[in-house]
Amino acid sequence: MKKLLLCALAIIGLPACDTCGPFDEQFGDVTGLTIVALQHSAGTSVQVLTAGQSASVAEFKLLMRLNVRLYSVVPVPTGGFSAMACDYPSPSYEAQVDSITITSRYDFDAQHPAGTSLNSLLRLDGRYASSQRLSDLMKDPQHITDLQDLNLQFTQAPISSAMQQFRVRYHQTNGEVYTAETVPVTIQP
Repeated sequence: MKKLLLCALAIIGLPACDTCGPFDEQFGDVTGLTIVALQHSAGTSVQVLTAGQSASVAEFKLLMRLNVRLYSVVPVPTGGFSAMACDYPSPSYEAQVDSITITSRYDFDAQHPAGTSLNSLLRLDGRYASSQRLSDLMKDPQHITDLQDLNLQFTQAPISSAMQQFRVRYHQTNGEVYTAETVPVTIQP
């Protein structure tokens, strides 16, 4: 009986992605923000830095993650058997991100004293072009889904090893503002 069912599914096929699932349109609402200091050495796993730890600027990264609540306008039907070969649809958001500013509680270097933007020193690492700076990305409002998990890396080192505690201010076009900060860590040139 199982073989007959598998043969029937193979002959009939699975539904195409534009018609699959009992999915309803998903919506998202940003509810918070987290920023974490990481150390990632080539060939090793990523380590979350705790207060007082240090990392070289070449191995240091900031991970900015949005806390999001997903919801549907109409409840999605449940129950029954449904074979699918596609992903859930991406959620829609009411707003866009119009600014992200990253600062430090301490002087980074002579040109970047405590509280000034470090965006021009940070490049996006991962799904974006590795040479794209955060300051260039934020010249125009961005879709929230594109900024869900940002990995940022410094393009230059501080003049000397120094304690840093990074803060991020995230602002959306609907007026919502979220802030977060890392634990104090030391960055070595």
